[in-house]
Amino acid sequence: MRAAGYEVLVSTVSDYGARLAAAAGADVRVGALDEAELERLVEQAEAVVDATHPFAAEISAAAATACALIGRPYLRCARPAGELGADVLRAAGAEEAARLAVARASAGVEAAGLVTPAAVLLTVGSKTVDVYVRAAEEAGVRVVARVLPVPESLAACAAAGLEPRDVVAMQGPTSAELDAALLRHLGATVLVTKESGDAGGLGEKLRAAELAGATAIVVERPAAQPVAETATGTLPAHAASDAAGVMAWLAVVARARPPAPPGRLSLGLLQVYTGDGKGKTTAAVGQALRARGAGLAVVFVQFVKGGPESSELEPLRAAGVRVERPAVARSGVLRGGVTPEDRAAAAAAWTAAQAALADDACDLVVLDELHVALRHGLVELDEILDALAARPPHQEVVSTGRGAPEALLAAAGLVTEMTPVRHPYPNVPARRGVEL
Repeated sequence: MRAAGYEVLVSTVSDYGARLAAAAGADVRVGALDEAELERLVEQAEAVVDATHPFAAEISAAAATACALIGRPYLRCARPAGELGADVLRAAGAEEAARLAVARASAGVEAAGLVTPAAVLLTVGSKTVDVYVRAAEEAGVRVVARVLPVPESLAACAAAGLEPRDVVAMQGPTSAELDAALLRHLGATVLVTKESGDAGGLGEKLRAAELAGATAIVVERPAAQPVAETATGTLPAHAASDAAGVMAWLAVVARARPPAPPGRLSLGLLQVYTGDGKGKTTAAVGQALRARGAGLAVVFVQFVKGGPESSELEPLRAAGVRVERPAVARSGVLRGGVTPEDRAAAAAAWTAAQAALADDACDLVVLDELHVALRHGLVELDEILDALAARPPHQEVVSTGRGAPEALLAAAGLVTEMTPVRHPYPNVPARRGVEL
């Protein structure tokens, strides 16, 4: 997508997924999304590609609903379903699959006249392992789960009551020969998997069951959830099955998008500059000057910075940046305590920031040292997040300061952490024109 000129943000639940996306060169946010966070991401996007797992029905429905409510083009990219032979048993969910698996495994052992425990090999992930373990324990059947080698999966297996000998931690998809060998090694007569398509290794798993003479049980995909209606009706939801289909849809969306006014961004993001190292405000000043060089309207709001002005403010004003700096006295934050003057200055700065964030004519808003004001309770995080979510879609925002809160990081399209490797202070005092 980037090669075609699109800015892409990948949202993933797990660190494992984040590593895969980062390795492909994508910008990534990590962690589960609640409704408010999902809506903020959708509002910041021009289009949403839902490439979640075929069984991630809940978040998929939530994404489609958010797009319908907010008014963003939505595409469901679902891997194609695989071919299931006549000998494959189908189950509508984990509970039905567990009942079938236990019954088949027990029957297979009895028919063969064996005294070894019946065994089932699970390749359904870790979220529903407990369902199978409960059913198996009641029937005296052994369950072995093949899961991803990540802490979350191993913890789920342990919580379900599986012993280490009953867990195979391995990155898939694997070959049919390997899974067949595993079935034989375990003495498993049943393999349970999901209808995840060939991209998820379904064909190889079915072939493995055939090679090992085991029964294959496939959990069918959940039905698509209904999308909420809006006051103007539901936006059309489109579907694709591969990257080529996604790119073709994005090209249609791009052609239908109204052109941005001259000198205006087509999509505004939140940039967060944080960390203990020097350079956060410096980077924000550079961003402000770059924006002015492109003809964008810029407002630069400083929280808690009082005392003599730093050297960058006058050049910013000369470049046409509107600078809002209510603080006059040197901040008490720097001396270990918040003063009434700090509270008054922060309140005035937030009033100015709110006006800028609501101004459709403003293209870039810099909230300098916002994180410090948040950390000391001078402004309310919920108010900040609400104003950011409601700002014009073309408006870029930069926030700076140490200790950016997690909710702000989650809402950001870009996060930069300044890490102190070496600093001359206190041996070299702050120098005018360099540090101030």
